[in-house]
Amino acid sequence: MATADLVLQNGKVATVDKDFRFCEAVAVKDGWIIDLGTTEEMAEHVGPETRVIDLEGRVMLPAANDAHLHATLTGLRMGEGALDVGATQSLAELKGAVAGAAKAAKPGQWIWGSGFMEFLYPELQAQGMRGVNRWDLDEAAPDVPVMLNDFGLHTLVVNSKALELAGITKDHPDLKPEEGVMERDPATGEPNGRFFEWSSHHLIGNHCPPVSDEEIEASILRVQRALNAQGAASHADIVGRGVERIFLGVSRERCMEIYERMAREGRLTARVSLHINPCVDGVESYDSILRALDEMKLPEFRDPNWVQARTVKIFGDQGLWLRPREDRPDGEGRSVFPGVTGEEQEQELRRTIVELHRRGWQVCIHALGGRTIDTACEAYIEAQQRYPRERPRHFVIHGDDMTEAAAKRMGRFGIGCSPQPIAANIVAGMNAPRMTAGEELFNWGAYMKAGCWISGGSDSPCFDFNWRSGVQFAVTRTTAAGQAIRPDLAMSLEDAIRMYTIHGAYQEHMEHVRGSIETGKLADFQVLGRDIFTCPAGEIGQIPVVMTICGGRVVYQV
Repeated sequence: MATADLVLQNGKVATVDKDFRFCEAVAVKDGWIIDLGTTEEMAEHVGPETRVIDLEGRVMLPAANDAHLHATLTGLRMGEGALDVGATQSLAELKGAVAGAAKAAKPGQWIWGSGFMEFLYPELQAQGMRGVNRWDLDEAAPDVPVMLNDFGLHTLVVNSKALELAGITKDHPDLKPEEGVMERDPATGEPNGRFFEWSSHHLIGNHCPPVSDEEIEASILRVQRALNAQGAASHADIVGRGVERIFLGVSRERCMEIYERMAREGRLTARVSLHINPCVDGVESYDSILRALDEMKLPEFRDPNWVQARTVKIFGDQGLWLRPREDRPDGEGRSVFPGVTGEEQEQELRRTIVELHRRGWQVCIHALGGRTIDTACEAYIEAQQRYPRERPRHFVIHGDDMTEAAAKRMGRFGIGCSPQPIAANIVAGMNAPRMTAGEELFNWGAYMKAGCWISGGSDSPCFDFNWRSGVQFAVTRTTAAGQAIRPDLAMSLEDAIRMYTIHGAYQEHMEHVRGSIETGKLADFQVLGRDIFTCPAGEIGQIPVVMTICGGRVVYQV
């Protein structure tokens, strides 16, 4: 028997293999699993230099994978220079936080922050649910440029100083629909400082000093350590030309080189799959996306087990582009792709997806509304049938307006969905009335049974990356506010765990090396402080992680 570097024994090891079997112990050598079985059997691999970890009966799972988050952006928000306004409960509190940051700002510094939930602010509720605007921020910071993203990241609010530095006045032309929205005061026509969708955010971001490469590195280290503390050893990140100058440029195209260099230096504590958003100034169109890809130069990725970039991420809708139904025969909303009519927008989106597939990319799309989901999936099918190739695994991100019928068609063609159950834990009750799916909202268990693979993520920094909280909602269908959303549609605990482990690996074409605990796979594990299989379902989100291992190396331990 080969001597192992590491043996973990006396545990309740959930392998998450195809039969969801359990064992007691695992042997690891050079970062790979070489054997598993009983504690007695694994003792044969113990030598003088072997590190032995006694799990003391604790549950060990494959390390979690966060299938969709903005990692470098999350790391930036965790740093000292960012203003986290997620906890503010009123406009007064928001102004107070901005005023404090303005007072501490250095000469020439822009204040950037995110996380505000303006729909909670009583002052705005009393004024007909208006949004935060430039004049609110001016009261707190009249002389320092300020830009704040809301908790969902699609709304940006800036003050008058930021508008001045960006050269935006009343005379600035209105934006085309695909360029986003620059809101104006209805009485005066003055820009009120509110911008919707990332393409419009570039109007401000192009004039804001970007963060340094060193701050990007620091952001990566911060977010990966935080992910490790939640049991994760792999994650996605969204980088590229489409986010080149928004969010202080922390997710710009150069991030790919920085991730690769850090991997070669052995500084990463989690594996990353880069989803490239490749449009010029955030504008989603066939010409913009293909031009950015033509101009892009990928670094050489030495070890795809650590860093890979095979996926293009595009956006499909503004808010919700909903499919028609009886009470809205023409549907609702619109795509971010150009076109006067919905049919023109569909055509532009479909030909973009087909061309990306033809060029060999895996494609994922931000798709909330049913019309976006349906259009993207029909484009995926068309692309695969016109240009067949092995398992492209295209998928939709979010998929709020999924239906069982859509999932069945997606399953036939190997198309997946990457939702954020932790987000549903917060917003399910808010979304339910508008969805085409109606009462089958977020029915992930049924979608899996229909053949659609489902991978779980967090969408951080929009939501927390505690994957156990996402599992808790999936198996209880009860939100954080205590609202039950069709509890009869709860999925099994085993399938909920698969969302965050083997299905995430499958999304990234990595299921042959990670996502389950099996011989010949990477030694990526998490050890829980409480048994997820026996604790009450309503307490799963409170289960602590006590250890995370990535490639046989302990990267987090209580």
